[in-house]
Amino acid sequence: MSHVAQPAVIDIHQLSIQHGARTVLAPFDWTVQAGERWAILGANGTGKTSVLHALLGIDVKAASHVSLMGHSLSSLSPREQALLRVWVPQRYDEPFTLTVVQALTSVAQEADDACIDRVLARYGLHHLAQHWVHTLSGGERQRLTWAMSAARTTTLTQLWLLDEPLAAQDLAWQSVLLKQLRHAPCAVVAAVHDLNQVSQFATHVLLIQKNATGVAEVIAAGLSAEVMQAELLSAAYGVDLHLESDLAWWQVR
Repeated sequence: MSHVAQPAVIDIHQLSIQHGARTVLAPFDWTVQAGERWAILGANGTGKTSVLHALLGIDVKAASHVSLMGHSLSSLSPREQALLRVWVPQRYDEPFTLTVVQALTSVAQEADDACIDRVLARYGLHHLAQHWVHTLSGGERQRLTWAMSAARTTTLTQLWLLDEPLAAQDLAWQSVLLKQLRHAPCAVVAAVHDLNQVSQFATHVLLIQKNATGVAEVIAAGLSAEVMQAELLSAAYGVDLHLESDLAWWQVR
């Protein structure tokens, strides 16, 4: 029996990132397959978040090609894109005043009380259900973005896109959320800063470095074990990095 090959979750050809007339990230090709969990690494200003925005169809240049599950992003309606991928920004900035439960209900695929209660409990927000979103701490608001994304995830979802998803979390919640990334029901692409979180969830790494002219370039893309090398990381971050073997921990010398 013949098998029909599944299309790549993400297929990028000659994607470049520009801010006005300035090139921020040089053109690159990239493919993400089902089941892969990618960390995007690089110093500040290298375009990590801009890559995520391109995968949302924001600021994609005409010469670039970005496809999601074999379909050009430009051919998919916003609703079709939302069914296939879920976006987790650094935090939720509500356009008007909402309570936590109202924010969650507004995006949930299943808005019944039992489903909402499960999601609230999963992200430690149940006791905050009736609180106004703008009164939450940074960590609580970031967990609300996770909760809203979980409520949007369905069996059709093929991709989670996350921007610094653990930046505002304490150690306990970092551990919980990293476990959720490891067991994600779909492909994952996350921009992260902490090198020591990569081994805890990522199967693959996209590494970006600024060149001498100030333009960022993808210098490596592949399995985490192959990209997470001292020479590559030191070049990308401009500091002398080494793996502390006793701790399996990346440190600046």
